[in-house]
Amino acid sequence: MNWSRLVGLAAAGLVLCGCAHGAGATGAGQSPGVSGHGGHKAAGNGPSKPAHAPTHTPPFNPELVLSGNLDARPGQLVSMRLDFITRAQGRDAVTAHSPAFSGPVRLRWQEDDSYGATRPLAMTVKPGWYPLSVSVAGRTVARDKIHVLRSKRPSFTFAFGSEVARPGEPMWLNFDDLYPGERGSDFTVRSAALHRPVRLVRDERYDNNPRYFVAGTELKPGLADGTYTFTLYGPHGHRVTKKGLKVRASRPGDPDYLGKARGPVLYDPGIGYADSPHRHDFKVGPGGRVAVMWHDAVPDPGEETRLTATSPAFTHVLHLDRDDGKAADGDDPRYFNTATVRADLKPGRYPVTVVAHHGRVRKVGYVIVAAR
Repeated sequence: MNWSRLVGLAAAGLVLCGCAHGAGATGAGQSPGVSGHGGHKAAGNGPSKPAHAPTHTPPFNPELVLSGNLDARPGQLVSMRLDFITRAQGRDAVTAHSPAFSGPVRLRWQEDDSYGATRPLAMTVKPGWYPLSVSVAGRTVARDKIHVLRSKRPSFTFAFGSEVARPGEPMWLNFDDLYPGERGSDFTVRSAALHRPVRLVRDERYDNNPRYFVAGTELKPGLADGTYTFTLYGPHGHRVTKKGLKVRASRPGDPDYLGKARGPVLYDPGIGYADSPHRHDFKVGPGGRVAVMWHDAVPDPGEETRLTATSPAFTHVLHLDRDDGKAADGDDPRYFNTATVRADLKPGRYPVTVVAHHGRVRKVGYVIVAAR
């Protein structure tokens, strides 16, 4: 290599090094065609600006999340959410396509910073696996599948907490009406075992079934043992179906026959249960307040909402509530509330009574009203 060629290569290297250093210092990439002289001139006239400003956008890696797409039935709702995409990237042109739907599904911008939509499968779709794709402005960005099962006939069912339906027990009535050709949304259940007719409603928050109707109710507390008929009526009083439910009160040997009841414990509400002496009698003045605590590890089904403490010393019947804030004392389950003592009472000893397990458990404490 001759001397003049070597000097030329070295000079070119210095120019390139100067450009790279300038880009690192300013944070903006400079075109290799710009010379050091051109950069010096720009610096003399104000801040240097590249010919084309860079565009800073988040990475474009959308992720598709589906719900209700597996073991689905015709008419079932499928929820779609496309994450890790900005509204600017989506440009409100996000669309899902699948032969399982009756047509394209437009995904819209959601408050959780994603694109989403919920669409029922076509009622005419056959069992099988169907592809699903999501595109942004015509470009496919995610794929998945939908698995469709056969339709099944409408069904009317019960749900309750214990193995045997007990008098007074809370229960759920359920009607699954997702079947081709079924219509209407006004369904009512009637039974001699219920306090009153119960209307079933569609709860859209928790189920992918757009024709699943539910209602919470409870059996009458004083029911005799036996099988009771529950009849489901549709719009205009049309009878849809009926079903029997066997009800049996608890018997000796059943855990909820007598439970594990303790109380009533009376204490000062100003001090609190944990720091007060636990007594079955409590001294208070007229117009004062007394807290009542009741323990039962195995209450009757539904009894948790019906427990009361009564006393001629109280201004009214005291409903006992489940104590869910029992802290860390390990004393659970328990039920409590605070009563007000009548202001017109004469000094004396007044009973405080709690009756549980359909009258089989009856326990008494005492309020001792002192003179003023």
